[in-house]
Amino acid sequence: MLDRLDHALRSRPERPAVLTATRTGAPRVRATRGELAELADAFAAALHARGLRAGDTVGVAVRPGARALAVLLALWRLGLRGAVLDPGAGPDVLRARLALARPSLVLADAAAQAVAGWARPLARRARLALPDLAELGPVATVGPRLPGCAPALDLGAPRAGVPAPGGDLDGDADAVIVFTSGTTSRPRAVVHTRASLAAGMATVAGLFDARGDRPVLGGTFFVLVPALTRGAAVALPAGNARVLARQLHRLRPQDTYLTPPRLRDALGAQARFHGRVWTGSAPAGAGLLERVRAAGAAEAWGVYALTELFPAAAVESREKSAFEEAGDLVGAPLPGVLAKPDETGQLLLSGPAARHRYLGEEPDPWVRTGDRARLDGVGRIVLEGRSKDMVLRRAENIYPGLYEPALHVPGVELAVLVGIPAGEGDERLVAVVQPQRGADEQAVRAALSEPFARMGTARPDAVLLARIPLSGRSRKPDRAATAALAARRMEVPGR
Repeated sequence: MLDRLDHALRSRPERPAVLTATRTGAPRVRATRGELAELADAFAAALHARGLRAGDTVGVAVRPGARALAVLLALWRLGLRGAVLDPGAGPDVLRARLALARPSLVLADAAAQAVAGWARPLARRARLALPDLAELGPVATVGPRLPGCAPALDLGAPRAGVPAPGGDLDGDADAVIVFTSGTTSRPRAVVHTRASLAAGMATVAGLFDARGDRPVLGGTFFVLVPALTRGAAVALPAGNARVLARQLHRLRPQDTYLTPPRLRDALGAQARFHGRVWTGSAPAGAGLLERVRAAGAAEAWGVYALTELFPAAAVESREKSAFEEAGDLVGAPLPGVLAKPDETGQLLLSGPAARHRYLGEEPDPWVRTGDRARLDGVGRIVLEGRSKDMVLRRAENIYPGLYEPALHVPGVELAVLVGIPAGEGDERLVAVVQPQRGADEQAVRAALSEPFARMGTARPDAVLLARIPLSGRSRKPDRAATAALAARRMEVPGR
């Protein structure tokens, strides 16, 4: 599909490709289709001139939008492997992750470099943090360059000898690395091949069925690529809920993709919806989907997807509301997706869009989702809870094992991160810390401030000093009991 997108962009170069919104919600053209194709050509030539060749790894720290999409197109064209650098993960985690896939080059915009450099104190307030990018590999600036940034990528590099779009590259070759769970000593990285990435985008295209005469609102690559391929312009959602409401009113998109927290924020700002609305990355109950339909949407869909397989299933609000059995109905597996529970009840998924492997591990056709589930009488997936340690806060997956080791500062005997309910499928993240006997509690809290600052968007909402329940012969922390303790104690004022 990325090859088809390249051709589609060049066939109508004058038409808008990527839109943003003014404060009044009015659409503003960020890039035309021709400008997007030209930028992708320039990036490909610059990377080729630096000696990068198929199979090399490129770290990417570029905000979503036209520039990031052009980088993706250039990487795809050259057969390069992109490693996504998430500033919300925290610097310690990123260093550990990139040790598995040392990049030949890091592409970063000025904002990412500011987070890693002079603006680090301000960025920490927003729970963003990056290590010094030069520690990861050579750095080149993408987009406007500010003082202190690395040298800019040479967009005037000669284009002779650069592989043409749609070249003959192996579909089994790695395309992208997205880091997920694990620990800092053994982080796990999802590896998608060119074939699995293309299959996932094709599945999304079948869901959206976007037409070229009406815009789509959404910011992810899995929205941008299929919509642009079909000729539709894509509007990036405004960050402010009130501006987003105005943007929806002005734009009247045929399809809208927002995470459940963004949907709730938009509804709180009295937004009106149009066409079909899609949501995923976090639980979306029937109540939320019905509220979206009541706010004007013709259809409201919940999408079940994982980094390892996107998307896996989808369900429309009417079908979800009519489901009266126990559990959370997420819909029938999408075409090509196979689903089954294992002997413990954990849901396993497979299909053309499934990741090829975890970096450093052998390929496995089955994705272990970490969700407990069953298939109902007509083969639909019904979730029954989670079987792995993970906290889901505002559509972000937080894996405690990534961060807990750093919380064992002087004076701390044991520390765990747990999630407690926050309503509508969301959770609050609580650090439950057991001080050593005789330790000064104020000193412990002060010592924890530094690792908390380095946790990025995984920084806890609350800290509870308490004895942590243990279980089993090995006396490991009992996470369920600890979460229950935190939920009880968090209800007590001043605790």
